[in-house]
Amino acid sequence: MAFVLASSGYPEVVLAEVRRQWQVTAIDNQREALDFLKSSPVMPAAISIGNTDEFEDDSNLSASQMLAGILQIDPSVPVIISTRNREAKTIVELVKAGAFDYVVEPSRNEGPDRISAYAQDLILSLTRAVQWRSVCQENRQLKQDLVSRNLPDSIQTRSPVMLSAIGLTQKVAPTNATVLISGESGTGKELIAKMIHDMSMARDQPFLAVNCGALSEHLLTSELFGHVKGAFTGAERDRPGLLRECGGGTLFLDEIATIPLSFQVMLLRVLEQRTARPVGGNADYPVHCRFIAAANRDLRQMVRQGTFREDLWYRIGTFPILLPPLRQRPTDIAVLAQQFVTRYAGRYNKEIVGIEAGAISLLEKHNWPGNVRELQHAIERAVIVCERMRIGRTDLADYPAEQAPALSQGSLDDSLRDLETRMVNAALRDSEGSLTHAAALLGLNRTTLHYRLKRLEIKRQFY
Repeated sequence: MAFVLASSGYPEVVLAEVRRQWQVTAIDNQREALDFLKSSPVMPAAISIGNTDEFEDDSNLSASQMLAGILQIDPSVPVIISTRNREAKTIVELVKAGAFDYVVEPSRNEGPDRISAYAQDLILSLTRAVQWRSVCQENRQLKQDLVSRNLPDSIQTRSPVMLSAIGLTQKVAPTNATVLISGESGTGKELIAKMIHDMSMARDQPFLAVNCGALSEHLLTSELFGHVKGAFTGAERDRPGLLRECGGGTLFLDEIATIPLSFQVMLLRVLEQRTARPVGGNADYPVHCRFIAAANRDLRQMVRQGTFREDLWYRIGTFPILLPPLRQRPTDIAVLAQQFVTRYAGRYNKEIVGIEAGAISLLEKHNWPGNVRELQHAIERAVIVCERMRIGRTDLADYPAEQAPALSQGSLDDSLRDLETRMVNAALRDSEGSLTHAAALLGLNRTTLHYRLKRLEIKRQFY
């Protein structure tokens, strides 16, 4: 167990006593101690800082400055103040500022007995700090385990970053706040939106989802707001629209980054006034549903570029939740893979019970640009081709697929064509067949994407 003692000079006898129980890093300069903590891969279980109340110049920091610096790095680490300042007011202020404990140091003219007693006081305080932090870490782990056990079958994770996102989900679910779920394609944004709905007071009301990127502005307006008979060619009867059909439930607006500026104005009005008007109508109707939006692009950057309204961003971003990509949660790959094996083995009536360790290792080496959706498709294919009880490496022949072919295997044109083909296929897969969405992911328009599909001989049945 390591301790950093930022000190102006603990007596050697004190350091010797502390070193009997723990590993000690003694640093005399407080600024150097903070730099050490910032660069250290593992935060010490407890930290003691001593005599810092005597320094107020540029070469060192005061006790309060040192305390604030440590807690900014890690708010959970217990900090012990070792001080010669015996004023109760100063000590109380340090404890209120976040100090775990304090120990009064002996003055310079006190004898060895007092120094020895001080050393024992410091060791006792450090021991309490270690025990306290251990209990805090155990409680944190228990909370994470509790969250994990209460997750729906569709969301399985052991990743701390994902559990943190789910913790936010559980906090906002009982409210009626508008939620913005951000993350790369395939990270499970709609699953999280459905989870929020299922944990909300409106769980018995409808949950309706619309992919904004798959519809033109005209169709999206009609789909959401509804229309009256005769409003446009083909409007043979009234249609209520999703805003009315949703009632007091939840409306999930997926790929909200794709909506044009003109429609953003209409959506902003709905969010602000909670009313809407059907296409061709002359009267507004009230809107009662909760809004959850999702985006796989950085809306803040789009605001800076002028392609997304800032006022709409503030409205839909009341409570943001960022979902991490699968490459940032490698501990979930084996869990998710087994879940998909069970699902598709049942669907295709295959007697497959799991995945071999070698296959798991292969999956964990892949970067998964398509995230959980790509892993799902990979396992589905493996289940189909597998002829044993467990999926092996040979059943995952395409993975890891992100490795580029060597130049010696073909010409530069062949390599570029292969890379382009894989990028187009990945975009089609991530967009679930929407050419508009796939073109947006690739930074192309639909006409250019059609041309590339033909040139690359990608079959239409793929999407």
